[in-house]
Amino acid sequence: MARTIAIMAAEPSGDLQGGALASALLQRDPDLSLIGIGCSAMARAGVKLMMDSSVWSTIGPAEALARLPALYLAYRKMRHMLVRARPDLTVVIDAPALHMRLAGYLARKSLRTLYYFPPSAWSPNPERARQITQRVDAVVGAFRFTYRTYCENGLRMAYYGHPLVDLVARGSPGQAARQLGLPEGRYVALLPGSRTQEVRLLLPVALEVARRLRGRYPDVEFLLPAASLSIEKKIRRRAGKLPDWVRVFPGRSREVLAASRLALMASGSATLEAAILGVPMVVFYKMNTFDYNLGQFLIARGLLKVPRFVLPNLVLQEDILPELLQNDANPDRVEREAVRLFEEGPERSRMVEALDRVRAALDGPDVVPRIAAFVDHFSRSRDFDRAHAAVERERGAPCGSRAV
Repeated sequence: MARTIAIMAAEPSGDLQGGALASALLQRDPDLSLIGIGCSAMARAGVKLMMDSSVWSTIGPAEALARLPALYLAYRKMRHMLVRARPDLTVVIDAPALHMRLAGYLARKSLRTLYYFPPSAWSPNPERARQITQRVDAVVGAFRFTYRTYCENGLRMAYYGHPLVDLVARGSPGQAARQLGLPEGRYVALLPGSRTQEVRLLLPVALEVARRLRGRYPDVEFLLPAASLSIEKKIRRRAGKLPDWVRVFPGRSREVLAASRLALMASGSATLEAAILGVPMVVFYKMNTFDYNLGQFLIARGLLKVPRFVLPNLVLQEDILPELLQNDANPDRVEREAVRLFEEGPERSRMVEALDRVRAALDGPDVVPRIAAFVDHFSRSRDFDRAHAAVERERGAPCGSRAV
């Protein structure tokens, strides 16, 4: 009887990782049945989607509250589908607000769960790590600092590196431009995020900075890789008619980044893609006033610790990129940082060198095949140590491959 593995991804970044994992699992076992929650990347990889998560993604309590009735109905439907399907293993990816609750429910129904990309990226949180290990059967991390948090607190985690190391390959900017049907030239990538709130708050800043840079550098063109067709529609509704020197490429973020000399972007996993590609970037972020003020209140009371929020800074545990948050995420400040990095000089060279260190700190190679091997073996053996040992026997133990 064919095994069934469920993969649950509630956000676009999780969908991309879920799609890569699904492809690697099916290469190992073409008879494997994959079901799950996700969107286009997972569907293309061969996952039978029980629900489309492309409209769920939220940031902050205010936005989540506005969607709470729909999200709660989706959550109940999700639980029912998983209990009825009874997969051999359910892999949940990031999205702790949903997946921590779901993992607890599945445990009560005697269904096994593996947490991929556990939610401790923004700051070391031993208590959160303990809560995760109490609710799930195995954890696979993607960052060294997350692994250290688990290890230092006697908690179990498998770690093989970050999957983007496998998924993002460096090439020449000219080659990437040709893949987009563009001539060689000087391009700047605009990535204002993949959520409705991000587009609303960040797109105007990105376009204003683009307008100013175009005035300073008349030969520069701007590439905007909308995460999906639905996001492209939101961008066009928000921006109206875009100037002809701003080109939209739905779903082509990696090619756009690889073709670009500089990226102006929201914080998120795309910053790691830019780092792997060696593209200097200016990272900025805004949220609605309620969520920002709530976060500041929690930080002031010592209830929330967020020393850094830009992933390349977190990977190296040092500030290689400026973090422009809320009031600092304004056109004047973003333009100033962009000019500093666009032109050849010591500051651009220092950032390129730092991004090379980020790439090295993500470990690898063959990260996705090793993670897929662990998931495959764990779904069969139901034993963490046996699954990790099988991965090392099968694929060897690369630098960075660890389990505690």
